[in-house]
Formats: sequence, C-alpha cells, structure tokens
Amino acid sequence: MRYTIFALPLMLAACAGTPPPVAAPRPVAPQVMAPAPPAPAPVNAAPVGLDGRWMGTAQLLPGQTSSDGAACRPARIPAAMSTNGGRAALALGRGTRMEGTITADGMVTFSGDTMMAQGTFQGSGFQGEATRQGCSYRLNLTRRGR
Repeated sequence: MRYTIFALPLMLAACAGTPPPVAAPRPVAPQVMAPAPPAPAPVNAAPVGLDGRWMGTAQLLPGQTSSDGAACRPARIPAAMSTNGGRAALALGRGTRMEGTITADGMVTFSGDTMMAQGTFQGSGFQGEATRQGCSYRLNLTRRGR
C-alpha cells in the first residue's frame, strides 16, 4: 500500500498524454537602417576670394541719439577689416575690435564689448550696420589689397 500511494502520481502522469507542442517564436524581420544624414557644411564655408584688407568708414545714420539721450558722436568713424580663411576682424576707430565668421552667403556678424556690427560682402565692397550705445552707423568698406 505504501508503494501504491507513491506510484499513483506517476501512473496518473503517464496516462495524461503528451503535452501540446510549444509554438516557436515568429522570426523578426531585420530592421532597415536609414542612411546617415549628410555632414554639416564646414564652419568656414565662406565664398572664395574674400581674403584681404578692406578700408572705409562707419557713418552715423541721421537723427541718432545715444541711449543716455545725448547726441551720438562721432558722426564718422574710420573702419578697417582684414579677412582670412572665412574669418573677419573689424576695427572701428582706435579701440573697437571685433571678430566674426563669414557664412557661405557672404554675411558676417561681429560682436564686441561695446559695439555690434553685421554686413555682407558684395563684389569688391562690404556694406553693413554697426550699433554702439543706441547709435547706428552705416558701414561702407572697399577692398584695398590682399
């Protein structure tokens, strides 16, 4: 009798039959990877032929008053710029010097401690605008050499 109690579960398991087959997992389709995006343009993708020296003036625009209400002075500031390898350095007057990067469309933005300027190269000229203490100046420079 002792053996019957222990053998009973084995006999019941033998009569149960075979377990149902386990379904195999479905194959996963390989993922198609999108092509990598194109590399960004180099920072100094400036138009060819801008390297050199540029000279001109910053002329005060009419009707300007400074941020403190005083008249803007001076009315005319000498301007000099040098360009090389997609970079430009602009000097206005005796002490203001700013640098910027020339973009592919020939534009450049300068920012200094007391002044900001931006403009565009067009042929052998550079035209733009500079702002200092609420006073706006028109920049006109021409190429003077390499």
